[in-house]
Amino acid sequence: MLGETSIASKNTTKKFNFADKFLSWHSWVLLGYAICGRGFSYVGVPPAYIGEITLLFGLVTLSINKSIPKILKLPQTWFLIWFMLWCCINTIPYFPIYGLDTIRDAALWYYCFFALIIATLLVGKPQRFLFMVAQYERFSKIFVILMPFVWAISRAITLPIMPGSNVQVITLKPADTMTHFSGITAFFIGSNLLKFQTTFFILTFLINLAVIAINANRAGMLAFLNVFALVSISKYKSGKIWKILTILIFIILLILFINPEIFEPIFSKIASIFVDNQERQGTKSYRLDWWNYIINYTIFGDYFWTGKGFGINLGVDAGFDPLGDGNVRSPHNGHISVLARTGVPGLVLWLLVQLSWAGTILLKFRQSRAKGQKKWAGVFLTLLAFWIASMTVTTFEVIIEGPTGGIWLWTMYGVGLAAIKLHKTHPEIFD
Repeated sequence: MLGETSIASKNTTKKFNFADKFLSWHSWVLLGYAICGRGFSYVGVPPAYIGEITLLFGLVTLSINKSIPKILKLPQTWFLIWFMLWCCINTIPYFPIYGLDTIRDAALWYYCFFALIIATLLVGKPQRFLFMVAQYERFSKIFVILMPFVWAISRAITLPIMPGSNVQVITLKPADTMTHFSGITAFFIGSNLLKFQTTFFILTFLINLAVIAINANRAGMLAFLNVFALVSISKYKSGKIWKILTILIFIILLILFINPEIFEPIFSKIASIFVDNQERQGTKSYRLDWWNYIINYTIFGDYFWTGKGFGINLGVDAGFDPLGDGNVRSPHNGHISVLARTGVPGLVLWLLVQLSWAGTILLKFRQSRAKGQKKWAGVFLTLLAFWIASMTVTTFEVIIEGPTGGIWLWTMYGVGLAAIKLHKTHPEIFD
């Protein structure tokens, strides 16, 4: 999402201008996370990095906005607030013990504020919703054009290190990139909002798919396959999906005929998800053992109600620290991380937060499609696709615990809350 300086009219009050400037700023920040990955997250002066600076900007904007009651009418908003309160209860007591590590781990839940901020601002002035949709269109074009070059640069040369870290300026995680690629694919196929010449988009789609898929891990590949299956089924009458499938199948068959070994790494990654793979079985068993350990001390153990809280290094505490340096703090599964740190009540609230939102987005997609509201249907399909990709990756990666995945997820969640509300109160907005 790439920002313009203001979306307000000349007669708009300063308060609304302040909100509009936040949305423009936030759009640039989201673009930075998507294009540069972890490297961008170190912009700033520790501990005030770009994500925390943006969050503070958003909270100030939220505090002077009068539209909060509108978003509180949605049950999904209350599920989110209850989840955040429960996490807060499991954070505060541990700050005197673990210090900044507590705040670091609490990013898993305090990035949820982005959802409340975005939803409130968009519902307060529906034109902002159109602005964010337009920003996502711009972001989609920039992403599909630049990403192959960004991947090539990050792999071909050694880039400068971000100050105060050991991370290069561009440090991309394949799973994050595949999540964005999945959402953009749904946005193009599912809506009339992405003004891209079909042939050119398909060309960039194939280039991105080739570059990203080669570098992608199992989680990223599975995320994209899940979304592509969803979009193919829901939009099976679309000429766009059939053009993509026809060209894709033709290229695959041609490569298989010329040199089938090219696909061996990709097939190996996909197969390892479902069957034992000797090369990758070690990491798979390691994670499953850790997840079972957490399940035993929460669901069946002494930490049923509260988990172990935020701040404790879950890897060191459980003896699952492979390198012995304490860097592996989370069990590579966001849902299990929630269980480990907040107990069973926290996990139940987490499931309510996610499933109530996704279920409503799916319902709205079906309603808008039945009413012939193509643009609304495209927005809801894109939101659902991005959520499916994010949740798939969250099951195998450390994503929501950091800014590159967490801020994006909760921003889209907030856009979804606003879409649910505005589809009811302003269904004509795209007219």
